Parts: sequence; C-alpha cells; structure tokens
Amino acid sequence: MLGLSLGVEYISSVLRLTPLDIAGDDLALWLQFNTGITSNESDEVSKWDDQSGNSRHATQGIDANKATESNGGLDFERDNSDHYDLASKIDIADNGGFCVAVVVTRESDTAGCLLSDGANEMFQITNNSTIRVRTLDSGGTAKSTDGVFESSTFPTATKFLLLVNRTAGAANRFTFFKNGTQLTPDTDNSINEAAGENPSGIEFLVLGSKTGGSNFFDGVIHDIAVWDASLSGQQIVDVNNYFKEIHNL
Repeated sequence: MLGLSLGVEYISSVLRLTPLDIAGDDLALWLQFNTGITSNESDEVSKWDDQSGNSRHATQGIDANKATESNGGLDFERDNSDHYDLASKIDIADNGGFCVAVVVTRESDTAGCLLSDGANEMFQITNNSTIRVRTLDSGGTAKSTDGVFESSTFPTATKFLLLVNRTAGAANRFTFFKNGTQLTPDTDNSINEAAGENPSGIEFLVLGSKTGGSNFFDGVIHDIAVWDASLSGQQIVDVNNYFKEIHNL
C-alpha cells in the first residue's frame, strides 16, 4: 500500500505499528520474531539479524555456545553456556532513559540475563518474582534496581511479554509491565525502584548471559527490542499492543 512506512504491517484491514514506527529513531536493537535467523540442519543458530537498522546482529561462532531455533526465536540452554555477542554496544549514559521489551518463555526458575555488558551491567529475570537492572555510573559505582512482585509473576513454561521503561534525568522512574498491564513493585522488598534512586548508565553487548560467562538464560527469547531513550505512555501502549498481538498474549 502506498504511503505506509516499511515498518507498518497491514493485516485484516487494521493498521499495526511495529517497533520501527514507535520511536524508531531511538530503536537501538530489534531481534524480531521469526525473522533473520540463520541456523544449520540441527537448528543451531549462528546469527540473529538486527531489524532496527543499526546492524547490531547477534552472532555466535562456537557451536557449543549456540542456541537452537525454536518457536520463532532462540532456545537457550543454561548448561550449554548459550549466548550471543551483539555487533556493537547499546550505550545508555548516566541519567539516560531506555526501554526494553522482550517476549520470553522461561524453562527453569533460575537467574538468567537477557542482556549484559560486564559484571555490573545487566537486565535480568532473577526468579519468578524479580526483575533486576544493574547499572554502572560514570564513576564506576554499580547499583541494582530490583523490582519485586507477587510470587509466580514470571512463571516457567509460559510465554509472556515483559517491558521495562526508565525515564531520563536524575529523577528517573522505572515502570514495569507484563502482557501490557503495569505491575506495582512491592516497596518492602524492592530495591532502588522508586523515582530518582537509580539514574546510572548501562551498556548492553551480550544476549542470553552475563558477559558470556555466567547467569545464562534458560528458555526461549522469542522477540526483543531495545530503545536507547524512554518511551512515552502512548508509545508504551503501542509497543505492548504490537507484541501482544504478534504473540497472541
């Protein structure tokens, strides 16, 4: 159809905005469901092409560390040290905003990094109730934000959409969403989740583990997008709606 950008899909006469259309200039990475995956006859994946336009393709050259293609994404085995390196870093400076949206199926209730760079910079599902974002400020001081929710909020053997957004500035605010619904952290058990408590910088270079050496994710990453700026309320709604529709959540 004329007049539509390449990132817009037209399905059942309904115009659907994709991540390329939602703050596309700030889209730093998009490893898209069922798109751009290079695998061999054993379904071992050597490359997952970045669809953001930034060529941050996720690659792995060592067979023992390759995930397998499964359900439109990559199935990571914790015991096999599966992980991938991005072609270039995503760099969020101190006081910078960012957003991560990921569709996953966890296969065990173990701590697993979805994205990382160094021991002190990571985005992780810690267990069935906790999301951890560990940052590192320009002075080298690490700080963790732990959003703690009700038990089994992030269950195993169930596909779900997780979105975490941090607004920019020293008075930053984290917001957490599951399947499009905003979650309220348990303030008694959460750490540095309140406004202004963690404005430090973070970099991402590794997919599926902490720097390729620990905290390996166990499960399927079906789809993941990262923006190097915070999203507005309406943009968050649009992102959640896109992934919910694509993945029937």
